[in-house]
Order: sequence, then structure tokens, then C-alpha cells
Amino acid sequence: MEDLKAFEKFFAYELTFEEDPVDILNDILLKAKKYLASEEIEAIVQAYEFTKEAHKGVLRKSWEPYIVHPLKATQFLMEINPDAISIQACILHDVIEDTQYTYADIEQRFGKEIADICEGLVKVSKVRYKGEDRGLETIKKTFLAMAQDLRVIFIKLADRIHNIQTLQYLPEEKKTKIAQETLKVYAPVAKRLGLYAYQLYLENGSFRILYPERFEEIMEHIRKYFGGGEKFIDKGIKMLTSILKKEGLSGFTIQGRIKSPFRIFEKMEKKYHTDDVAMIMDLLAFRVITDSVSDCYMILGIIHKYYTPLIKKIKDYIALPKFNGYKSIHTTILGMFRFPIEIQIRTRAMDNIAEYGVAAHYAYAEHNASVKASSTQNDWIKRLQSIVAEYTESSNKENFKDSLNIEILDKAIFVYTPKGDIKELPQGSSILDFAFSIHSEIWLRFKNALVNGQIKPLSYILKTGDIVNINTFKNRYSAVKHRLDYLHTPSAKGQLVKYVRIQEREARLDEAIEGLNAYLKALGLPQFRGEKDQIQKLGDALEVEKRILLVLDKQETYGNIVRTAYPELTKNLQDKTVVSDISTQQKELQKSIQTSLSVPWEEVIVDNDKSLHCIFCPECTPHVGEKIIAKSSKEGIKIHTMFCKALKTISYSSLLEAHRKSEPQSNTYTLHIQLQFFKNKITIVDIIALFSTFSIPIFKFELNNVDEEKMLATIEGEVSNPAKLAFLFADLHKNHAFLEVISKSIT
Repeated sequence: MEDLKAFEKFFAYELTFEEDPVDILNDILLKAKKYLASEEIEAIVQAYEFTKEAHKGVLRKSWEPYIVHPLKATQFLMEINPDAISIQACILHDVIEDTQYTYADIEQRFGKEIADICEGLVKVSKVRYKGEDRGLETIKKTFLAMAQDLRVIFIKLADRIHNIQTLQYLPEEKKTKIAQETLKVYAPVAKRLGLYAYQLYLENGSFRILYPERFEEIMEHIRKYFGGGEKFIDKGIKMLTSILKKEGLSGFTIQGRIKSPFRIFEKMEKKYHTDDVAMIMDLLAFRVITDSVSDCYMILGIIHKYYTPLIKKIKDYIALPKFNGYKSIHTTILGMFRFPIEIQIRTRAMDNIAEYGVAAHYAYAEHNASVKASSTQNDWIKRLQSIVAEYTESSNKENFKDSLNIEILDKAIFVYTPKGDIKELPQGSSILDFAFSIHSEIWLRFKNALVNGQIKPLSYILKTGDIVNINTFKNRYSAVKHRLDYLHTPSAKGQLVKYVRIQEREARLDEAIEGLNAYLKALGLPQFRGEKDQIQKLGDALEVEKRILLVLDKQETYGNIVRTAYPELTKNLQDKTVVSDISTQQKELQKSIQTSLSVPWEEVIVDNDKSLHCIFCPECTPHVGEKIIAKSSKEGIKIHTMFCKALKTISYSSLLEAHRKSEPQSNTYTLHIQLQFFKNKITIVDIIALFSTFSIPIFKFELNNVDEEKMLATIEGEVSNPAKLAFLFADLHKNHAFLEVISKSIT
């Protein structure tokens, strides 16, 4: 809140019953003429004339002519020195949504670029906050993704600022809802874009509506003690500059600010848990930014030399950074003014992290949640803020047309349910991906889908803004394996594969039981699961089913099962007596399974156990002479070659040593791993000791410089039990923050 007078003027909104809209237009044109060409000024006037006619006779809730609203919104837009296209679009922004005119009308009269922005404003208006913070981050991202062009966001924020300014003319319930949405969605978006003035308007305008008494209490405190806030800031910067230069320091910059009412309220609520505004001491604060850490501590000493510090208020976040990486020194001093002053001291690198990695990072720490932004997210914010800052300051707006396209969110789309809920999906997602994201019963019973009111095929690729309505079968499942071709998201593919496996297992089980019953019938024995059946008593139901299924894999016989269940009745029977009674279909199935196995399972020893039943992977079909490995899963133990595709995404904890019975000794496996580490944090001895802890011999170790701070270690080691590697990687992840695994594989 750097300009208290301008801030108070914002809240002292006066109705413009008698103010000629032309006067508001002239104020806009006066500012625009400073950097726009005469033909662009004329185009703005044309947009005004068209809009005035389109909204003719319409009044707002404040009883003002409707044309006043787009003009007032444009006045706020002028604070960022917008291009002529943005000014025209802002004046026209409600025409498509609220009048008889269409996109085609705007395009014909003003061109495609302006029509696209106006249509974008209609789209972002559909993004609604429903009073729940769950999914709030998705709503913010949707708001940005819907726009496609940053100018749409600029205009929408300016539009919302004027709406906030005139909320008092709306019914209580509606103005509360709009204020909450503004505080949760619009203000954070303004913050992300670096539009600080917009953020202040939106936050404090909403705060005034939601907590009017607290707002007035805090404003009165600010007026009383900081009425000359701008003078305090200027004077404080001069005082600090003087003492630092006097002590021989240079190359620093100093910034000052007075905390806004909403930020004061936040601190009272979340940090100090108090209703007393006098408890907040850092209403006026300065930030000193310098080049090195040593300078930070030197500046702290100089400030404490001239002013008295409050010992309990000294916080060294350089020595002990916050969880999110924030570094700075904070101190609160007396003697500079008649009230305490907070001073933050940090390097330029720390300030950059604080601005882009903490204060404005992509994933906000809502409700004190511990959220750490990735470097990609920080770059995203930094690039957006850089574009906005340059756009605001430059007089040549044509340079920014390409960069104003929001392409940062091109890896995600945002799709609506019929009820207006938002689902975030990867770009390229299909209707079935959407169905998977809703509920398992939806994709299992999928019948067809309406997208924006029209039936679309499974191959239809969704795009941001689509409204998807799924129709389902009531009494049957429709999920089948070939639908994998229409899925994009890994989670959806995984669920369908799992479902198909279950269905295939059921079909195989039915087939195996059919063969078993044919065998039992030939012997005159009770049918499986019949009243006098003894087979189902051999173990729990799942165990018995697994044993019956093994017959199809040639790892068990019906004769063995029956002899176990009926030892007295069948002790003299041989399997061959009833083979002829097994159905032809059963024989063909068994034959195809036998063909898919390159060698019998008995020839493989897994983890030194000769008795384990194994299945050979049908994808890699291991042959004699190829190095093999075993993988355990719920379906049993499967044998793979070392280069099988199925091993690329496997969990190391599920791997087992495997070799053929004819081979003289067990297989050993070579680990190939690349580790990146900081030179001053980890030594070569530390790395070798780590491998030694897990008894993994190293026979190759190469080191290469990555940059001045980091090195890359390329290591090859030998393991006889591949599952051991899971423990190594878990330990690396949990206990070695300065070691990063770049790549890993085994051969």
C-alpha cells in the first residue's frame, strides 16, 4: 500500500449519474495519446461508440448507465499502459456475453484479434470458485489456460477491480460470494503476474466486503501512525543509504513499503493470533539487497550499530533457511522513527528465489501447507512476470503479440463436468481419460459421450473449456481391452489393464473349471463347488483357484488335484484315463499356452529355489543361452530376458535372481548408475562407503565436472540379488539429499 491517498480514493467510489461517459473516455484517450498512434486512438473511439450503442438503455445495479462499467474497467487497465487492441477489447468486453452481438459481429467490425480476446473473456468468466479450497490450484490454472492470451487476464482483472469497487450495490449474498472468489482466485493470479497494484485493489476490496469492521479498524490505525507513509519510506531509504555509505558499503539497493490492510489482517490471524493491530510491528519495512552473504552480515552489524535491535525479532534465515528455501536476515529496530521498523537483508540471488520461488511460486502454500515450487514452476512465474513487466513499461506493444500467448500450460487441459466442476488432464486426453478421472463405474459402464452438447467418438481429443457429459449402461460393463488405444493418461491405462487382467483371469478360470468338471464327471465324482465337492476344501477359495489355473499353464494336472482331494477313490487312476473327456476347446487352449513357453518351467531356478513355478514372459520369450531375471507379482513369478520392455518401469524390490538348471552357477547382474552431487557436500569416499554398506562391489568409477559446483559420478557395480538395489535407492532418496540419481539400469 505505497500510496495511501490513492488507495482511499479507490474505496470512496462516487456514482457517476451526472458524469458524462465521454469525460471518462477522454481520460483514457489522454493517457493513450502519450504512446499510441493517432489511427489507434480513432479505433478506440470507434469501439466506444459501438459499445455505447450495444448497451444502450441498460443500467447497472448502481443505476449507472452500463457503458460506465467498461470505461471504468479500462481506466484501471490503463495503469499497465496497454496496447490499442487491449483498450478496444476492454471497452467491448461485455458485448458478446450481454448483448445481441456475436463473435462474428465483433470480428467483422474490429478484426479477429479483438474478437478472440472478447471470446476469451467469455470463457474465463465461466471459471467459478464454489467456496471450497479443494481444487483451488486447478481453478487458478484453468483461469490462465482458458485465456490463451495474457491480455484476456489483464482485462478480466481490470473488470473485476471495478466490480469489487461497486460491490456495495449488490445483494449481501452475491457480494460475499464475489469477494470470496476474488480473494481466492483473482488476487493470486494478479500476484503471479507481478501486477502488484491490481493485487492490492483485489485483496483489500474483498477484505473490506468480507470483514468491514476489521478493515476500518486497521485503516484507522494506518491513518493514525502512517498517514505520511510515502514520506516515511523516502526518508527511511535516505537514512539507511547514508549510514551504509558512511561505513564504506556500496552496490546495494534499498526498497520500502507499508503493509496493506489485508496483509496486516493475515498476519494478525495466522501468525500472531490476535485482534490487536498494535501487535503487528512490521507495518513499515525496508529491504536491503546486496551482492554477498558476508555483506548481509556486515549490513546487519552496521544497522545495529546505529539503531537498537529487538533481540527476539532477529531471525537468521540464511544460517537456517525456511522449508521452502527462503533465505534472508530479518531484524526489527527502534530509533529510526517513533515506531519499530522491520528490515530484511538478503543477496540478489536470495531475493530472486524469494520473489519467484517463495512469494509468487506456482503452487501456493494455502492454509500454511508446506508447498515447494519446482525450478520449472519458478521459471514459469519468472517468464510470465518478465513478459508482463516489459509489456507494461514498453511503448512498442507490437513486440509482445507472440509472447502474450499463454503456452506455459500447454501440457494440461481443463475440462468441465455438466455440474461445472473442473478436471485437469494432460494434453492429448480423450473422452475415456475424462471418464476414468470421474469414477470407476463411469468408465466401466461407458456408453457414449456428449462434448459441448454433441456426441463425439472415442477418438475425440479433449481441449480446454470442453463440457463433457458421459452416458453409461445401467446393467452391464462395457470396458474392453481394445479401448487402451483411446487412452492417453498412464493411470487410466493402468486401471484398464488391471480390469482386463481380472476379466481374463475369470475367463481362464471358467475354462479351467470346465475342464476339471469334465474330468470329475468321467470319474463319477462330485462337480467342483457342488454339494459333496472335496476339492474346495483343499484351501481357501483363492488358493484353490490358483491351483486350478496352473493346469492351463502346464504346471499342474487335474489328476494331481483330484488325487489330493479324493486319495482313497483315485489312488489307482492315471490322468490318461480321462484326457479324452476334456473338451476340444480346452485342449487347444492348453496347446497354445505350451507353444508360448520356450522351455519348461522346471529348467529354471529362481533365488536358489528349484520348486518355484514360473511363467515365461510372452513378450520377450527367453531362449536358452539368454541371460534371464525373475519378477514376482500377484500373478506369480515371470521370467524375462534382461532387455525385456516390461523391466523398464519395474520396481527393483520385485526382482529375483534366475538361471537355468543347466547353468553351472547363479547369475550376477551389473548395476549402471549416474549420481550428481555437490563438491562441497559429498566426497568420493562417502559414495564408496554407501555402496559398501549394501555390499555392492564397484568395478568402474568415473568422475566428470558438471559445472563449478557439481560433479557427475558414473558407477558400475555387481549384485547377485537385484532386489537389494531397491534398498540402495530408498536409502539414497531418504538420507542423501545432496546425491541425485540421474540414471539407473541393470544388465
